[in-house]
Order: sequence, then structure tokens, then C-alpha cells
Amino acid sequence: MPRPRIAGMSSINPRPTSDRHSELISRALAYAETHLAEPLTAEILADRAAMSRHHFHRVFRAYVDCSVASYITWLRLRRAFALLVSGDEPVAEIAAAVGYESAQALAKAMRRDFGTTPTAVRQGGAPAFENLLGHGKEAGLRNTSYGAIDMQITRLTHLPAGIVALTATARGMVDNTMMRAAQQAYGEVLQEAERAGLREHVKSYLSLVPDDPQGPDDPHCRFVAGLVFGYSLATCSGDVEQPAGISPSGSLAWQLIAGGRYAVFTHVGPYTTLHLTWKSIYRDWLPASAERLRDEPPLELNLSRAEATPPSQLRTEIWLPLA
Repeated sequence: MPRPRIAGMSSINPRPTSDRHSELISRALAYAETHLAEPLTAEILADRAAMSRHHFHRVFRAYVDCSVASYITWLRLRRAFALLVSGDEPVAEIAAAVGYESAQALAKAMRRDFGTTPTAVRQGGAPAFENLLGHGKEAGLRNTSYGAIDMQITRLTHLPAGIVALTATARGMVDNTMMRAAQQAYGEVLQEAERAGLREHVKSYLSLVPDDPQGPDDPHCRFVAGLVFGYSLATCSGDVEQPAGISPSGSLAWQLIAGGRYAVFTHVGPYTTLHLTWKSIYRDWLPASAERLRDEPPLELNLSRAEATPPSQLRTEIWLPLA
């Protein structure tokens, strides 16, 4: 399978800067470590780190190499193991101290992620902590370099205001992919375009995954598929249309795409390797560029027809909103 790459001509001269995002993620990690008894979500940690909620979970994954949910679970179970081994407090008290609502909830998490129980841990059967995240060492800020990806920005562009997309939303991650949800969402929105006789008016196919997955089979993680009529984001040409013949129902809705500056990258390769390009953008390109993120959702622009293109040749643009 070909390695993913970002192709194109560089429009920026990267310059060394202090890694502000590393500092902000460290702030979030410190907060989580000291507030395990309280609710901890990507949104809460984003606020504590003073980072955009739209970008936080992707920046977090790029630096820590796991999802926010996995990291919080790892912290809670690590603390629970330590308390079970070092003292004789009731399991219910330990569960509450690390953020679980009951002893049963803590036991369920231990069985799911480690195949053990609080009783077994208290008797000396604590497993290796790193197994939860699949790493050979403790979780924390990574020095990983995604050097297999050619970090060249395709272009900087300015998207005009007033662009709307007809969107459909599906939910559910299966085996750590959103393929089923993507097929469902695109199926719904394309069916409406066909019904209205407007398929030839579609000039842009875009998608968003706005949520931080809560594990490899998160049933609630959203995939948003969108169609832009009359305007090509790839070439910044045409006139935006919002056809009167479209009748939103089900999950269909008109969604405004934020105008303004964007850094655009081109990923070449299967959709299953897109996450590597996202990581490289946030972990490598963004700190070197000295650019600041805008508090708007990033998006993916699909340039290839998946049904007619080999996976190794699929082209996807990643649009990162900049201040």
C-alpha cells in the first residue's frame, strides 16, 4: 500500500517557533491528571487548554497518539490500580475518586480493557498499564515524527462567505473507521440530489468528522457528508446555488461553510490513511508554520470518485481554517 503524502507546491516558508500547541496540550494533560473525579471530555479539556473545540481532539491525537477518551480511561484505571494495591478503601470509594459512578462501572472498565477485576488487582494481579493504549510505554506527549508524509502545503486560499452545503449526518464508528457512516450519509444526500434532478449541479463533495471517537466502535461519532451546488471549492470558481427543489428531511440540512483563510493540503491514498496526514499537519506543519487556527471546523474535500478510483490514487484535500 503506498504511503500517504501531501503533494503540491509550498506556499509558506516554515520558520522555527515555540510549540504553543505542545504547551496547551500539556496544560490539558495536567488538568486531567488532577481532576479525575470530575467529568472529563474533549470539550472540557479544550476549554481548559484555551483551544478551539473544533481542533482540540485532532491536535490531542497528533501529540499524545491516542484519543482523548482513551487517555482519560488510561489515567483513571492507572489511578484505580494504584489505590487498590496501596490501600484498603472500599472499591466504591475508589471508583468515585477516579470518576466512575459505581464499583460496578469500574469493574466493567477493568474487564473490558484489561481482562481483570478490582479484586484480582488488590490481590496482586495488576496488568501493565501501557496495554490500554497499545503503546510500549506510558502515554504522554510524543516526539513522533510523521516523516513518511511529504509535508508540503498545496496552497493558501481564501474562501468567500455565503457558501452553503446540503449535508446529511450518520453516526457510528466500526472497527476504527467511519466507512459505514460515510456511505450512509453520502447515500442520503446524493439520493436527494438525484430526486431533485440536480446531480449535475454538484460541484464539491465535502465531509466532516466533528467528534472525538470514544473508542474503535463508538456508535455516536458523527460523519457529515455535504454537497455544494454551483461552486467548486477545488478551483474557487462558480456561483453558489441553494436550489429551491431541495426539500431537507431526515438528517438533511443546509449548513453554512465558514469563509476566510484556509491552508489546503492534498492527501493521496486510501481514506484509511487520512489520519496520518491529519496528524502530520497538526504535529509537524502547524508549529513550523507559525500560523494560528481559527475557531471553525476543518473539512475534507473529496476530489475522486471512490467507486471508480483505486484506493492508492484517491485524492482528498484537507482544509484547515486559519486566523
